[in-house]
Amino acid sequence: MRHPFFCLAASAATLAMLGGCATYRPAPVDPAATRAQWEARRLDDPALAARLRPWLPSRDHGQWPPERYGRAELVLAALALNPDVAEARAHLAEASAAVQTAKARANPTLGLALERYTQAQVDGAPWLWGLSTDFLLDGGLRRRLRVQLADQGVRAARLDYAGKLWSVRSAVRDALEQQLIARRQAALAARTVAAASALEQAASQRVALGEDAPQIALQAVQALARARSDQAAAGQRAAGAQAQLARAIGLSVAALAGVDLRWNDFDRPTAPPPARLDTLADHALLARSDLERALVDYASRETELHQQVHAQYPQLSLGPGYTYDHGIRKLTFNASLSLPVFDQNQGPIAEARARREAAAAHVRTVQADIASAIDAARARLAAALPALDAARAGEQAAARARDQAEHAFTLGAIDRTALLEQRLAALAAGQSTLTALDAAWQAEAALEDALRTPLDPVEAALRPTEGDRP
Repeated sequence: MRHPFFCLAASAATLAMLGGCATYRPAPVDPAATRAQWEARRLDDPALAARLRPWLPSRDHGQWPPERYGRAELVLAALALNPDVAEARAHLAEASAAVQTAKARANPTLGLALERYTQAQVDGAPWLWGLSTDFLLDGGLRRRLRVQLADQGVRAARLDYAGKLWSVRSAVRDALEQQLIARRQAALAARTVAAASALEQAASQRVALGEDAPQIALQAVQALARARSDQAAAGQRAAGAQAQLARAIGLSVAALAGVDLRWNDFDRPTAPPPARLDTLADHALLARSDLERALVDYASRETELHQQVHAQYPQLSLGPGYTYDHGIRKLTFNASLSLPVFDQNQGPIAEARARREAAAAHVRTVQADIASAIDAARARLAAALPALDAARAGEQAAARARDQAEHAFTLGAIDRTALLEQRLAALAAGQSTLTALDAAWQAEAALEDALRTPLDPVEAALRPTEGDRP
């Protein structure tokens, strides 16, 4: 015997299941292919140029590749190529997909019950069967809170993405600065080795002629060894900075070979005006990305507490059904309530309330850390700039002494050993200036990290977001 209700229910359930089915397509990751893609990346890739052209600074008239690569150009390339940025974008898409899950209503359940009598009944139908359903009334405040929590997850992922963008910017900036400093140090170290080698030869000759004590030659040998060690260290620093810059951009080290790097006003680091620093500091103390992230975490804990408080109330489920009982068709209707009567969900409520308090404390901690970092960075930069001026004054004095020694040597007033010593002193003063210049730029980098704002005007004009990116 056919039963229309059963046929209709089965057909509807089948169509519902099949109508919204997604198709699985495997997407394996091949390490050999990803390695080949990594090694093939280049800054002059036409595909990269097409992605970056709308973002290029106006002074470059939208041309890529540029003749020389500065901070802004390297940061743009990193935003398009850096794998960490791509991973952060993927996590943002993952959080966005969770919103769709939160908005979905609970699916009903369908049950089938069968009974068979061992002895045939009068009507000859030994089977009794029935269909039961269960519809959870998952709507209203429960659903709104769930969607709200997913939306907060998206906002948190967006802030994580912004934090990753800043990390990449900071890495590019630091690597470029280290590369330029290391190149200058290597050049000075090569000149120092040449001067120290000449001094060692001159000292050895004077000792051989009995004009100086043997310890003079030993001091020259030690000076030459230090110069060679400094040269090797400068070379290692340059190589490390090159690798750091390549990783920050998202390229292989070979792809940076021959790339012309620049940094406008690299020899003249300056502190921004106090009024501008105060404005940037106020903004950081109220809206720095990690502070906003802490506030989003607090909002999520607030929503979770609301969920747990609401969970202490009963939740209704409805279950219409159908039974065929030996020729008798029965329509059934069931209703059920979840009854948290024993503890009224007090445990989860207490946990959620404690998590909210911890999140509030974390907000205050982050804000205090920001204030401390800004104050420390401002003081560090304020001390580094005068130190740089003092180092330059010392370098100028050493250069004048060297020039006087050159003149005196020409007149025969001093010997070659004294001249070489003055040259080495001038080179050492030059290295001290580079060390102070590095310290000044590192102090500015610390201030930028504390403010989470680039102080370079061209780079500051770049405002990439997850929806408008290269």
